[in-house]
Amino acid sequence: MRLKNRRGLRVKPAMTVLLAFFCLASCSQDAIDDIGMGILPPDDRIEVKSDSFRVTGTTVGMDNIYAKSIFGLLGKLSDPTYGTVAAGYACQFYPTAGFDGIVAGGGVDSVQLKILYTTYTGDSIAPMEVRVYPVHSPLTANYYTHNFDPSSFCNMSTAWGVQTYTARDMTISDSLYAATASGYYRVVSVNLPKEEFDDFLVEYNQDGHGAYASPEAMAVLFPGVYVTSTFGTGSMLNVEKTEIYMYYQRNYTTKAADGETDSAYVATSASVLSVTKEVIQLNHYTTSNGTTDLLASDAEKMYIKTPAGVCAQLTIDIEAIKAKMGTRKLSIVSLAIEALPKEYSPNFSFGFPAMGTVNTLNTTRAKLVLLEKDSVPTFFEESKTADNSSYYFATFNSTAYAYQYSNIANVVQKAIDKGLSTLELLLIPVQVSYVIESSYYSTSYTDYATANYLAPSAVTLKKDNINIRVVASDVK
Repeated sequence: MRLKNRRGLRVKPAMTVLLAFFCLASCSQDAIDDIGMGILPPDDRIEVKSDSFRVTGTTVGMDNIYAKSIFGLLGKLSDPTYGTVAAGYACQFYPTAGFDGIVAGGGVDSVQLKILYTTYTGDSIAPMEVRVYPVHSPLTANYYTHNFDPSSFCNMSTAWGVQTYTARDMTISDSLYAATASGYYRVVSVNLPKEEFDDFLVEYNQDGHGAYASPEAMAVLFPGVYVTSTFGTGSMLNVEKTEIYMYYQRNYTTKAADGETDSAYVATSASVLSVTKEVIQLNHYTTSNGTTDLLASDAEKMYIKTPAGVCAQLTIDIEAIKAKMGTRKLSIVSLAIEALPKEYSPNFSFGFPAMGTVNTLNTTRAKLVLLEKDSVPTFFEESKTADNSSYYFATFNSTAYAYQYSNIANVVQKAIDKGLSTLELLLIPVQVSYVIESSYYSTSYTDYATANYLAPSAVTLKKDNINIRVVASDVK
């Protein structure tokens, strides 16, 4: 098809497009910027302003960490940059399997405490030793780490069990583990004295199964154990489950080959106690040789380290923002904090926190929360998640080599509305529990609870060039 101009000459469509381009090109930038504004009443025109502002950063320590979690750490690590950390935990147990079908006159044959994990930090073959101590006083639900004193609830002179181990778990080959890793736990097993567990069978045989009826009753019968590393340096287990197995002989019945006749046999079974969300686990760690150095003033660097409670603090000058933006409301405030490459360690390297890796076995993933300094206790005690108003999550962007927050406008605007002169925000690694929501088209992860990230991790951040980009608008 060909077009005609007002003189009747035919004009090719391509020429029409070219003429339109030159017409647009001849318009001024101001005219383009005002497109659409001419139809608005003068009082309704939106003015937008943007600017950048410097953010100051420093390293701060949190001596008292809220460490409520069913996950624990076990071992000891030492790094020339980030120092030494040692960890253990005390825990109660929830009865998850009884003494069903026990043979007549039978009893507990043996007892094992099993420490189950999928990941670890450090040297896979470093020789380590674990000791298990009985808890003699009830554990209290005070999960702050400075309240942890093992001697207040344990007799540290007598251990129930001792076991050497390596993080690699030599009981299974590397090829077999690789083939089944998606659903396999590595295990450290510690033999416990069976005579200490004879009362469990007596209790189970009572009406209503006695202490097996509830975790509260079980805590009275059995206050728990304290698990700690007593020898070796070089590895840290990220413990995901702790269980006690009381083995016994059980009667079983099955169908014979003819499918009709019952066939009876005896086999080993176990009554199981587990650490679950219904009971108390108190995590404990100690640090040395490095934490003080990390907190020292540095013109170019700031640090984050777990589980030592070393985190980064950012300070935003609210007065400077108000001076530039006036009464305009903030719509976008973007922030990026760049990381520095890992410093070389001959033995191992602390992993970067908040890599966002999804753990399908315990349905958690690691993130970095940005929140106001004063709201830290509430956030962890109430196990909140990101709301993009007071709490923000980010993960490490390996391409940008930074932690990026696309829009923290709400928390900055609240500081302006409160009349604050500065806003102090902390960056803390967290472990976020999630549920999976799947459809035919996609799979999504919804966060529902947050805890301090306690696994060994560390990162060095640049603090000499942190900026926020602020976009603000107003309606006149």
